[in-house]
Amino acid sequence: MSSSKANTILSEPLGYANPEAIRSKLDELRTTEPVCWVEPEDIRPYWAITRYDDIRYIESHPELFSAEPRAVLILEALEKENQERFGEIMGVKTLVHMEGERHMALRKITRDWFMPTNIAKLRGHVAELAEGFIQRMRDKGGECDFAADIAFWYPLRVVLQLIGIPEQDEAQILRLTQQLFAPESFATDDKDTMTVFLETVTEMGGYFSALAADRRQNPGDDIASILSNAKLDGELIDDFTLTSYFVLLATAGHDTTSASLAGGLQALLTHPEQHQKLLAEPALMPQAADEMIRWVTPVKHFARTVLADTEIRGVPIKKGDTVAMFFESGNRDAEAIERPLEFDVTRKASKHIAFGYGRHNCLGMHLARMEVETFMRLLLPQLESIELNGEPSFIPSHFVSGLSSLPIKYRFKA
Repeated sequence: MSSSKANTILSEPLGYANPEAIRSKLDELRTTEPVCWVEPEDIRPYWAITRYDDIRYIESHPELFSAEPRAVLILEALEKENQERFGEIMGVKTLVHMEGERHMALRKITRDWFMPTNIAKLRGHVAELAEGFIQRMRDKGGECDFAADIAFWYPLRVVLQLIGIPEQDEAQILRLTQQLFAPESFATDDKDTMTVFLETVTEMGGYFSALAADRRQNPGDDIASILSNAKLDGELIDDFTLTSYFVLLATAGHDTTSASLAGGLQALLTHPEQHQKLLAEPALMPQAADEMIRWVTPVKHFARTVLADTEIRGVPIKKGDTVAMFFESGNRDAEAIERPLEFDVTRKASKHIAFGYGRHNCLGMHLARMEVETFMRLLLPQLESIELNGEPSFIPSHFVSGLSSLPIKYRFKA
């Protein structure tokens, strides 16, 4: 067995500021120890699962591997504080943190909004929003930080409009999302990571409780109205579950797409031959967008609690243990995906797991693909040139991570 200490980088947020180091470690474990016991200093131990087939197996058997109560690897001290304050070790109870009939009933409330038939109806409006942000690029005069200036904001506006959150609140939701997924980036001498997280969850709870109260008094044609007035077993959804649902939609609904969009553009800039293929064959755009999502894999891990003694690849796993699935590793597993280390915009029928698998697959995956495809389809033909204009940087988060900065220089066609 390899050194448990050497592998703790997988659950160290700051490690993800250097994604190549993370990928190198995942490549190593996938080859030498695909089921690896890890004992971090401040996080409860877990089994790191790095093979594609093993991740799909875990996701396919919720009766054996449960998203309750531990869906994400967080500080043990924070788990205890969350339990005391909120009654849940995660601090929230979203769809990704639950199993069983209640999970499926809650998921069903908004499922139709995100099905392909409804997403197709949004194409025209999403294209208008994309063009607005492309105009923002034009207005910046040939240089911008594509991640911070464009990619963070475009998917945010799309999903917040669906929910029914006003444009003037976008900056607050973006800030809260970044604090929730990467609290380490906001820690100061006066506020440690745990305090940042707790204050963020509390502020989100207040915001979405007020939103729900408003939509019960003034319902409209938006997801906020549907959720706020939905009933389970004849009763309105309890406040904690409802605000948790809003947290999921308002954060995961844009942050992962932002990471895919920025990372996808970076991939085109570092693989110019793929950029040229895409310009020559615009019909490749949908599968190129899916390849960008695979390449970036914004959600780095989810955890599951083992409900009975079992084994994975012959390694005994005890009841009560935690398994952590590292999706980026699965998406670079040559046993499951052909030429996984190549960025290929012509890749067809990719069976990547960037959206998870099984009953916990991403509710917004069709929207995410459409948003990335739409933006790239509209932007790329308008450009005469585009190149990197500085060193990219990455969000230090072992849960959801991507570019924090992507400086670019470009020129639009006359």
